Amino acid sequence: MEQSVYINLDDSGKLNKNEEISVYGGLVFLSKKEKDKFITQYRSIVRNIKENYGENTEIKNTNIKPSDKRRIMNYIKKYYSVALIIQNSEVYNYIISDKAARGRFLDYSIRRLIKDIMVNLMKDEKINSNKPIKIIINIDEQSTKSNGYYDLRYGLMEELKYGINNFNYASSISPIVHSKLKINLQYHNSKYCYLVQAADLLAGTIRRKVLDQQDLSMIRYCLIIPPRKKAT
Repeated sequence: MEQSVYINLDDSGKLNKNEEISVYGGLVFLSKKEKDKFITQYRSIVRNIKENYGENTEIKNTNIKPSDKRRIMNYIKKYYSVALIIQNSEVYNYIISDKAARGRFLDYSIRRLIKDIMVNLMKDEKINSNKPIKIIINIDEQSTKSNGYYDLRYGLMEELKYGINNFNYASSISPIVHSKLKINLQYHNSKYCYLVQAADLLAGTIRRKVLDQQDLSMIRYCLIIPPRKKAT
Protein backbone atom coordinates (compact mmCIF):
# COMPACT_ATOMS: atom_id res chain seq x y z
CA MET A 1 0.00 0.00 0.00
CA GLU A 2 1.35 3.40 -1.02
CA GLN A 3 2.13 5.84 1.81
CA SER A 4 1.36 9.51 1.22
CA VAL A 5 3.20 12.52 2.64
CA TYR A 6 1.83 16.00 1.93
CA ILE A 7 4.35 18.84 2.42
CA ASN A 8 3.08 22.40 2.02
CA LEU A 9 5.55 25.32 2.01
CA ASP A 10 5.69 29.09 1.70
CA ASP A 11 8.37 31.68 2.44
CA SER A 12 8.74 34.87 4.45
CA GLY A 13 11.61 37.26 3.90
CA LYS A 14 14.03 37.12 1.01
CA LEU A 15 17.56 35.78 0.65
CA ASN A 16 19.48 39.06 0.57
CA LYS A 17 21.82 41.08 2.75
CA ASN A 18 19.10 43.60 3.66
CA GLU A 19 17.24 41.01 5.73
CA GLU A 20 18.63 39.08 8.68
CA ILE A 21 16.87 35.82 7.91
CA SER A 22 14.68 34.19 5.29
CA VAL A 23 12.21 31.53 6.37
CA TYR A 24 10.11 28.72 4.94
CA GLY A 25 7.21 27.47 7.01
CA GLY A 26 5.41 24.25 6.29
CA LEU A 27 2.67 21.83 7.26
CA VAL A 28 2.97 18.07 6.87
CA PHE A 29 0.09 15.61 6.57
CA LEU A 30 0.34 11.83 6.41
CA SER A 31 -2.94 11.09 4.63
CA LYS A 32 -5.48 12.67 2.30
CA LYS A 33 -8.05 12.33 5.08
CA GLU A 34 -5.91 14.38 7.48
CA LYS A 35 -5.16 16.98 4.79
CA ASP A 36 -8.83 17.34 3.83
CA LYS A 37 -9.88 17.62 7.48
CA PHE A 38 -7.39 20.46 7.95
CA ILE A 39 -8.63 22.29 4.84
CA THR A 40 -12.30 22.00 5.87
CA GLN A 41 -11.75 23.54 9.31
CA TYR A 42 -9.19 26.09 8.09
CA ARG A 43 -11.58 27.25 5.35
CA SER A 44 -14.35 27.67 7.92
CA ILE A 45 -12.14 29.82 10.16
CA VAL A 46 -10.91 31.94 7.25
CA ARG A 47 -14.42 32.53 5.90
CA ASN A 48 -15.51 33.72 9.33
CA ILE A 49 -12.53 36.07 9.61
CA LYS A 50 -13.11 37.42 6.08
CA GLU A 51 -16.35 39.00 7.28
CA ASN A 52 -14.14 41.70 8.81
CA TYR A 53 -12.03 42.27 5.69
CA GLY A 54 -14.17 41.61 2.63
CA GLU A 55 -14.94 38.42 0.74
CA ASN A 56 -12.29 39.05 -1.95
CA THR A 57 -9.46 39.62 0.54
CA GLU A 58 -6.73 36.98 0.53
CA ILE A 59 -5.86 36.21 4.14
CA LYS A 60 -2.08 36.61 4.40
CA ASN A 61 0.43 37.00 7.19
CA THR A 62 0.80 40.72 6.47
CA ASN A 63 -2.81 41.88 6.21
CA ILE A 64 -4.76 40.63 9.23
CA LYS A 65 -5.02 41.73 12.84
CA PRO A 66 -2.88 39.96 15.49
CA SER A 67 -6.02 38.56 17.16
CA ASP A 68 -7.19 36.98 13.89
CA LYS A 69 -3.71 35.62 13.23
CA ARG A 70 -3.62 34.05 16.72
CA ARG A 71 -6.96 32.38 16.07
CA ILE A 72 -5.67 30.79 12.88
CA MET A 73 -2.30 29.87 14.39
CA ASN A 74 -3.99 28.18 17.36
CA TYR A 75 -5.57 25.85 14.82
CA ILE A 76 -2.46 25.38 12.65
CA LYS A 77 -0.23 24.43 15.59
CA LYS A 78 -2.35 21.33 16.23
CA TYR A 79 -0.70 19.82 13.15
CA TYR A 80 2.84 18.78 12.19
CA SER A 81 4.58 22.07 11.40
CA VAL A 82 8.15 22.55 10.17
CA ALA A 83 10.52 25.46 9.60
CA LEU A 84 13.56 26.22 7.48
CA ILE A 85 15.52 29.24 8.77
CA ILE A 86 18.28 30.64 6.56
CA GLN A 87 20.74 32.98 8.24
CA ASN A 88 21.35 35.39 5.37
CA SER A 89 24.46 36.95 6.92
CA GLU A 90 26.16 33.52 6.98
CA VAL A 91 25.52 32.82 3.28
CA TYR A 92 28.42 33.55 0.90
CA ASN A 93 28.20 36.85 -0.98
CA TYR A 94 28.61 35.18 -4.38
CA ILE A 95 25.40 33.23 -3.68
CA ILE A 96 23.46 36.25 -2.45
CA SER A 97 24.46 38.41 -5.45
CA ASP A 98 23.65 35.92 -8.23
CA LYS A 99 20.06 34.90 -9.03
CA ALA A 100 20.97 31.46 -10.37
CA ALA A 101 23.21 30.74 -7.37
CA ARG A 102 20.42 31.88 -5.01
CA GLY A 103 18.02 29.53 -6.74
CA ARG A 104 20.40 26.59 -6.40
CA PHE A 105 21.05 27.41 -2.74
CA LEU A 106 17.32 27.61 -1.94
CA ASP A 107 16.75 24.40 -3.88
CA TYR A 108 19.46 22.73 -1.78
CA SER A 109 18.01 24.13 1.46
CA ILE A 110 14.48 22.94 0.69
CA ARG A 111 15.80 19.51 -0.32
CA ARG A 112 17.60 19.32 3.02
CA LEU A 113 14.39 20.24 4.86
CA ILE A 114 12.27 17.68 3.00
CA LYS A 115 14.86 14.96 3.44
CA ASP A 116 15.11 15.68 7.17
CA ILE A 117 11.31 15.59 7.45
CA MET A 118 11.29 12.14 5.81
CA VAL A 119 14.15 10.89 8.01
CA ASN A 120 12.30 12.00 11.15
CA LEU A 121 9.03 10.42 10.00
CA MET A 122 10.90 7.17 9.43
CA LYS A 123 12.56 7.35 12.84
CA ASP A 124 9.15 7.90 14.43
CA GLU A 125 7.82 4.92 12.43
CA LYS A 126 5.21 7.11 10.74
CA ILE A 127 6.62 6.11 7.34
CA ASN A 128 8.19 2.80 6.32
CA SER A 129 11.18 3.27 4.00
CA ASN A 130 10.69 -0.23 2.56
CA LYS A 131 7.16 0.44 1.30
CA PRO A 132 6.09 2.64 -1.65
CA ILE A 133 5.95 6.37 -0.85
CA LYS A 134 4.31 9.28 -2.63
CA ILE A 135 5.36 12.82 -1.64
CA ILE A 136 3.04 15.66 -2.68
CA ILE A 137 4.72 19.06 -2.37
CA ASN A 138 2.71 22.29 -2.61
CA ILE A 139 4.64 25.58 -2.89
CA ASP A 140 3.62 29.16 -3.55
CA GLU A 141 4.31 30.00 -7.20
CA GLN A 142 5.56 33.51 -6.31
CA SER A 143 8.56 32.00 -4.51
CA THR A 144 9.74 30.34 -7.70
CA LYS A 145 9.38 33.54 -9.76
CA SER A 146 11.71 35.47 -7.47
CA ASN A 147 14.21 32.70 -6.74
CA GLY A 148 14.14 30.48 -9.82
CA TYR A 149 14.45 26.98 -8.38
CA TYR A 150 17.03 24.78 -10.04
CA ASP A 151 15.27 21.39 -10.22
CA LEU A 152 13.71 20.51 -6.91
CA ARG A 153 11.92 17.35 -7.99
CA TYR A 154 14.94 15.79 -9.69
CA GLY A 155 17.21 16.69 -6.76
CA LEU A 156 14.81 15.09 -4.30
CA MET A 157 14.57 11.89 -6.34
CA GLU A 158 18.35 11.76 -6.45
CA GLU A 159 18.80 12.26 -2.69
CA LEU A 160 15.88 10.19 -1.43
CA LYS A 161 15.77 7.30 -3.90
CA TYR A 162 19.03 7.01 -5.83
CA GLY A 163 21.70 8.53 -3.59
CA ILE A 164 24.46 10.92 -4.65
CA ASN A 165 28.07 10.13 -5.48
CA ASN A 166 30.45 13.09 -5.42
CA PHE A 167 33.55 11.83 -7.20
CA ASN A 168 35.38 15.15 -6.77
CA TYR A 169 35.30 14.78 -3.00
CA ALA A 170 35.18 10.97 -2.79
CA SER A 171 31.93 11.13 -0.83
CA SER A 172 28.43 9.74 -1.23
CA ILE A 173 24.93 10.20 0.19
CA SER A 174 23.01 6.97 0.64
CA PRO A 175 19.33 6.78 -0.36
CA ILE A 176 16.73 6.59 2.40
CA VAL A 177 13.80 5.24 0.36
CA HIS A 178 14.17 1.57 -0.55
CA SER A 179 10.94 1.03 -2.47
CA LYS A 180 9.00 2.93 -5.13
CA LEU A 181 9.00 6.72 -4.79
CA LYS A 182 6.73 9.24 -6.52
CA ILE A 183 7.18 12.98 -6.12
CA ASN A 184 4.39 15.32 -7.20
CA LEU A 185 5.57 18.95 -7.14
CA GLN A 186 2.83 21.57 -7.50
CA TYR A 187 3.10 25.37 -7.63
CA HIS A 188 0.03 27.33 -6.52
CA ASN A 189 -1.44 30.80 -6.44
CA SER A 190 -1.92 31.17 -2.68
CA LYS A 191 -5.19 33.04 -3.25
CA TYR A 192 -6.76 29.75 -4.33
CA CYS A 193 -4.84 27.28 -2.16
CA TYR A 194 -5.66 27.06 1.56
CA LEU A 195 -2.63 24.86 2.22
CA VAL A 196 -0.22 27.50 0.88
CA GLN A 197 -2.15 30.26 2.68
CA ALA A 198 -1.66 28.42 5.96
CA ALA A 199 2.04 27.92 5.19
CA ASP A 200 2.34 31.67 4.52
CA LEU A 201 0.88 32.50 7.93
CA LEU A 202 3.13 29.93 9.56
CA ALA A 203 6.26 31.24 7.80
CA GLY A 204 5.50 34.83 8.80
CA THR A 205 4.86 33.84 12.41
CA ILE A 206 8.08 31.83 12.58
CA ARG A 207 10.11 34.68 11.09
CA ARG A 208 8.72 37.18 13.60
CA LYS A 209 9.37 34.81 16.51
CA VAL A 210 12.98 34.27 15.43
CA LEU A 211 13.64 37.99 14.99
CA ASP A 212 12.08 38.69 18.40
CA GLN A 213 13.98 35.74 19.95
CA GLN A 214 10.77 34.04 21.03
CA ASP A 215 10.14 30.36 21.73
CA LEU A 216 9.64 28.07 18.71
CA SER A 217 8.31 25.04 20.60
CA MET A 218 5.16 25.05 18.43
CA ILE A 219 7.32 23.82 15.54
CA ARG A 220 7.76 20.04 15.32
CA TYR A 221 10.99 20.26 13.32
CA CYS A 222 13.29 23.21 12.55
CA LEU A 223 16.31 23.25 10.22
CA ILE A 224 18.80 26.14 10.39
CA ILE A 225 21.11 26.84 7.43
CA PRO A 226 23.99 27.54 7.80
CA PRO A 227 24.01 26.04 11.33
CA ARG A 228 24.35 28.50 14.18
CA LYS A 229 27.89 28.79 15.43
CA LYS A 230 28.52 27.40 18.91
CA ALA A 231 29.62 29.88 21.55
CA THR A 232 33.32 29.64 22.44
